Amino acid sequence: MSNSSVIDGDLYSSMCESEEDDVQNSFFEGGESSSSVDDAQYCGDIIGEHVYKPDVPVQLIPFKGLIFKSLKLSTQSRFDNKIIKKKHVICNRGGKQKKKSCDTLRTSGVRRKRNSNSRIIGCQANIIFESLYGTPDYKVFQFDELHNHPLEKRSDLKKSEANVIFRKKKFIVCASTSKIAPTMAHKLRACLRGGYEFVKPKVVDYKNLRRDINRVIGYKDAQMIVNTMNDRRAHYPNYSFEFNCQDNVLDCMFWADEMENAYYAEFGDVISFDATFQTNKYRMVFVPFTAIDHHKKSVIVGAGLLSNESIESYSWLLKAFLKTHGKEPALALNDQDAAIKQDIENVFPNSKHRICMWHIMKKLKNKISDD
Repeated sequence: MSNSSVIDGDLYSSMCESEEDDVQNSFFEGGESSSSVDDAQYCGDIIGEHVYKPDVPVQLIPFKGLIFKSLKLSTQSRFDNKIIKKKHVICNRGGKQKKKSCDTLRTSGVRRKRNSNSRIIGCQANIIFESLYGTPDYKVFQFDELHNHPLEKRSDLKKSEANVIFRKKKFIVCASTSKIAPTMAHKLRACLRGGYEFVKPKVVDYKNLRRDINRVIGYKDAQMIVNTMNDRRAHYPNYSFEFNCQDNVLDCMFWADEMENAYYAEFGDVISFDATFQTNKYRMVFVPFTAIDHHKKSVIVGAGLLSNESIESYSWLLKAFLKTHGKEPALALNDQDAAIKQDIENVFPNSKHRICMWHIMKKLKNKISDD
C-alpha cells in the first residue's frame, strides 16, 4: 500500500458522492467484501459501536499514495492566484453544527426557531488529495472510510423524482397555495406518514417540483385564473364572473357563485364591503361583499380583486356587482373613503351610504381632544 500507482478515471469517493449508476454500495459485513459490483448493496450491519463501512469491490477502494490523472470536484477555491495543494472531500453529514440561541420564553422580539432537520452529526469519513507539484495529478494523502451513521440503501439514492406520483404532487401544490414552503411541506408530509423514512421524495424534490410548476406557469397565471373562472361560469348554474383588462394586464375581476346569489336575494338589503385586505404576491386589493343572515352571521354575497383603489376601479366593481345581482342594496356600509362614496352615489343612486361603526369608534379618540 505504500507504493504509488497510477490509474485513469475518477476516484472511488467521487463515485460515492455523486452516486454513480454503475457502482452499488453496501455495508461491510463480517469482514468480507462483495465479489461483484452488481451484487453490492447497502445493509445495516454495525462494526463495533456505531461504526459503518461501505462494502465495495476491493479494486475501487483508494489507498494512501494512489495517484489520479483526473480529479473531478464540483468546487474549487483560489485565493490571490495561489496554488492549491490539497483538496478535501467529506461526508455530507460531517462537520459541526453552529450553535444557535433559542429562547422559548421570550415574549418580545424575534425568536429563533429550532433547526430540527439538520443532518450534520460530525461524521469523520473523508478523503484528502494532495497535488503533485508541476503536474495536474493528485495523490491520495489521507482516506478515512468509516462513518458514524447508517448509510442509505442504494435504492434510496436513485433519482427520486419518479417517486413523486400524482397524489404527492397534488399535496405539494396544495401546500404551496396555502403558503407552506417546500421544506415545511416535506416536514408536514413526514409527520403525516409517521417518519421521514416513509417519505421517498427528498426536500430538494419538493423544491424542484415547485420550481417546475412556476416555470410552466410563467406569465400565464392571470390567463389561467380567467380560464378557470370562465369554465366555472360555463358549467356551474348561476355562476357569475366579470373581469376587466388594461393594456393586456388583468385590472379587475368580480365573481359570485349560486349560493352567494341566493344569499343576496334573501339578505341583500344591507351590505358591507371593505378593501383593507391586500394579497402579498400580486399586490391586488381583495374586496369581499358581506351581508347578515337571520342567524346574525356574516355571509359573502360576492368578491372582487382590484389592482388599485381608484375611482374607476371601484366604479367598475360596483357595476359588475349590480349586473350580477340585478338590484341595488337598500343600505351600503364601508369605511370613510372618498372614492367609494362617490362611486356609490353614482352606481347606487337609490341606496343609502353609511360609515361603519367600527371605523367611527376607532377614530373617535383621535378626533376628540382630552379637554
